[in-house]
Order: sequence, then structure tokens, then C-alpha cells
Amino acid sequence: MWSEIMVFQCDFAESNEQSMNESPAASLQPVDLNRVTDDMAAAILACLNLPPVGYIDDRQPFGGPDDPSAFVLPPEVRRTLGERRRHIGRFSSPAELCGIDGFGPTDLDALIGILGDLPRFGNRVRPLWGGPESNREFFALLEGARRSIHISTYIVGGEAGLRLARLLARKHKEGVKVRIMFCATGFVISGSPSGTGFVSRCSELRSWLLNDMYVRRRIVKELREAGVPFINTAPIGRHWRRTDFRKKGISTPDAYERWVRDQGIPDDWAAEQVRIDEECALGFSNVDHRKMVIVDGDRAFIGSQNLADSYFYDNALSDSPVVNRRNWQWHDNSAILEGGAVRELTRLFAMRWTLSGGDWFDWNDSFYSPPLRRAGHAAVTIEATIPGGVRLPLKQNWKGFVATFFGGDVRPVSVGANPVKERLLSLVRHASSDFYVEHCYPADADLLTRWAASAARVPSFHMVVPLHYDTILLGTECDRYFPELVEAGVHLHGFNRAILHSKILVMDGFYVATGSYNLNLRSARADLENEFFIQCSEYGGAVRDRIRGDMEWCIPVASSVLDRYRSRRSIPVLDALLRYLLL
Repeated sequence: MWSEIMVFQCDFAESNEQSMNESPAASLQPVDLNRVTDDMAAAILACLNLPPVGYIDDRQPFGGPDDPSAFVLPPEVRRTLGERRRHIGRFSSPAELCGIDGFGPTDLDALIGILGDLPRFGNRVRPLWGGPESNREFFALLEGARRSIHISTYIVGGEAGLRLARLLARKHKEGVKVRIMFCATGFVISGSPSGTGFVSRCSELRSWLLNDMYVRRRIVKELREAGVPFINTAPIGRHWRRTDFRKKGISTPDAYERWVRDQGIPDDWAAEQVRIDEECALGFSNVDHRKMVIVDGDRAFIGSQNLADSYFYDNALSDSPVVNRRNWQWHDNSAILEGGAVRELTRLFAMRWTLSGGDWFDWNDSFYSPPLRRAGHAAVTIEATIPGGVRLPLKQNWKGFVATFFGGDVRPVSVGANPVKERLLSLVRHASSDFYVEHCYPADADLLTRWAASAARVPSFHMVVPLHYDTILLGTECDRYFPELVEAGVHLHGFNRAILHSKILVMDGFYVATGSYNLNLRSARADLENEFFIQCSEYGGAVRDRIRGDMEWCIPVASSVLDRYRSRRSIPVLDALLRYLLL
């Protein structure tokens, strides 16, 4: 198609360029469009029409906008194409690359080579907002499974969890390879009856024993009776302490290491588990907080939603937040991811599944990772983190802990780095027009302080934050940072329709960060998390529009006397435990 119109459009572009520049036409190098298929043409346009002209290179290290290596395209090529785009508004055809002084055949070949990396640049992402939409799309995705279903999540509970267990049992019987990992036993750190939303006479008491555990036991029983392979993700470390490993005669670190070798588990996977084991002395204090549902190896349900009634419900939320809170129906969002990036999720799932005692399977086999296809033009980078990147050293924090124990306000001192946090800190430096955040637990003092310092240079900086929390103490800990953010120029919007569980942000309408990561030290230092960094104008624009829609259900955050007091003082005993141990 493009080769048929190449001659006319290239001649037009060249003559137009001559009229704009005094340089002779002979200096213009012809660009051959024969290699540009329709799919590649669309990919080129999607790349070059991003607000910064080309994708941000968000692999580590993630540089700021002034870093020459911050973008996929070389600086001189970005500058040349940026000048042309400013003149024409936006690229509507690859033929407009013809006749640009400084952009020649080798540059086009390099661009085609870059965009040919389908796991990175060939994806499609579609937003799902709220309970009913996510409920419908999630179960439809699973119904469409033909080869495999792999689920890794934190909470499975309530009627939604029971429905899921029965669907998986049916798919397993049909021959679909089903594997599921979740926190099947033990304490779940959440506010409603463990976030399940399963409402009963005990709900107001938040009865972990009588309500949540009872339902989880029913779910486990149905999975076991149907023969569906499942793994309890609690604990995430020191697996030799598990009952199922002890039954195999594996009860020491050395025995576990021998078992890993006998299973043929890759050395780098085993090395990661060793690092996790070193950080996870207490089984209940670190959790697998990742959330990913993979179907047939090339479609996935990603985001921040657990698989329970608090997140999946059929009805539209009531206009009354009191009704929604009483029914334990939260506001949250996820997305459907299609394309080669799903391969990395399959690898991550296989690693955790195998190390936790599941059966070995070749995640790279075509059965689980089908041939690559271009599903869209979204660039996707997946960052999976483990405990230990960030630490709170005792020597540097014991005085602060004691002071906070008695009502002082000494913020924890952390050392080390978490790659998700570092990306979020760098991302705000790239914002040129707007930065929209919708997050449920903003309590990382270092991150919020550095965001506040950047607020003055971002023309439109908005944060949708909760007005209602599942845990009151957690809410007061987040609210204490609001006076500082407001004073810095951040527009804070308190979501007043339900409890907020979203974990998503979008920069300049094209760059989205979403996943399981909370804006607190717990996600940075203690748990297994995964975050998705997505560059796509279509998806980013949709997310920005959805957040703006949520802002209609918000009221402006005005710092109360308590908030201002809490920004300088602490609640004795409780805040010390919350800041230094729980968060």
C-alpha cells in the first residue's frame, strides 16, 4: 500500500521541504517505504505522535527528560522529527518522513527494528473501571480460555471467589491447564472482612475468623475436590517450613536447596528465592501482593483488583457513600493486556509457582507462550519487585521509633532503592502538561515530599485520594501528608462515593503506571509487587478521562485541624507500630 503512494508523497514532501529551507534538495536523502507494512505504518505513527516524540526508554536506569538516553530515539533524530511535527501538527502517514533533512534510510531502518520488538512495543491495553465492568470482563476473559489459565493474586473471597472456583473447576474438567495462587490461609492485612466484601451479620465486626476464613475454606475445598492445582502463597519465603514440603521430607534450607536442583529450577530463580528467604523471617509479615490473571499466554487481567466481592459486584454504586461502605463495595480499576508482554507475566508466574512447590512447566513452550503477534502499539514495561530493596536500618531508626512511640514526629529513615518507586519519582520529572494520580494509600513520606517539590513545575497536578478508608488508623496516616501536598500546589480530590482502592496514575495523557504497588513503604520494602508502565496515547487518554470522571464524585480536600496536627505530631504507640512495622 505505502509503496504505491510513495513516489507522489515523497516528491510532495521534498518540494515542500525546499520551500521551508534554503538547503538544496540534493542534500535530502530519499527514504524507501517498501519495508513499511500497514501494521508497521500504524506502529510508526503511534510512536512518533506521542507527546514527547517517541517512547520514553523506561528500562533501568530511568532517566529524566534532559538525559540523552531517556528516549528510545536518538536525541538528534527526536529533535529533527520534533521540528517537523511542530510544523505539520502530527504525522498522518509514514510518507511524511520523506525529505526530512537529518532523517534518512538508516534512521527508518533503525526505527522499524526498534518497533519490531513485539513484547515491548506490540501490545494493546484496555481500561476497566469499577466493579460491574471489571466483573463482566474478568469472567468473560476466563470463559474464553482454550489452553491455560494462570492466576496469581492476594485475596480470593466472597461470592465472587466461589464463582471463580466453580468456573476454574469446569475449565479444568474441559482440559484447560489451570493453576491458581493466592493467600489461602493466614491473616490478610485489609479492612473489610479481609477485603472479601462478603456481607453477613458479622461484617460490621470485621470477623476474620467467622466470616473471611470460613469463605476461604469453602473456596479451597471446592478447588481441592475438583482437582484444580492451587498454591497457598502464605508464606512467600522459607518454604521448608510449609506443611506440604514437610510431608515430602523437606524441612531444612539444605533439603529445600537439593529439591530445587532436582526439579531443574533455573539458578537465577533459585537465587531470587534465597534473597526472599533472607528477608522473610516471619511468615505473616511479607505477602505476595502481585495481581495477574493470564489466559492462553497472550491475554491478561492486570491492575489492583483482588478477586472478591469488594471489587467485583454487579450493581452500580449508590450515590450514598454510606450505602456503599456498608455493603463493602469499593471503587477500583484494572485493565486487559494483550500481546507479547504477557510472556513476561507467564515467566513470573512460573517462577513463583515452581519455587512454591507447584509442578514444573515450560513457560516458554508455544502452548503457554503462543507465537508473537502485534496486538496494538502500547509499549509495556513490567517491573516485579521482591522484599529487601528498601530497608529501615535499626541503628538509624531506633531513636525515631522511640520518639514516635511517645508522640513525636520522626519519619522513618530508609536505605536502598525500589525500582518501582524510582520510576515513579523519575516520571513526574517528565510531566510537561499534567499528572493525574488516583491512589488509595499515599503514605510514603519520601515519595510524596519529592512529588510536592515537583508540583510547582507541572501545570496541572491532581491527586484523587480517599475520604473513606477500610482502616481508620491507615487513613489518618495518609491524611497527615495532605497539608504539605496542598501547600505545594497539588490539587487534592477526596473520593466521596466509596472506599477507594485504585493504584493508578497517568502523565501527559499517554504514560500510565498501574499495578499492585501502593504509595507506601510496605510496598517498597516488604512485599512481592508488580507494576506495569504503559505508554499509549489511546490508553493513557482513556485513563485520564476516567480519573477526571471520578473527580466529579470528589470534594476538595481541605486540611483539618487534625490533619495539621498529625503533620507535626504522632499518636503515641499506635503510630510507631504503624509507621515502622506495618507500613
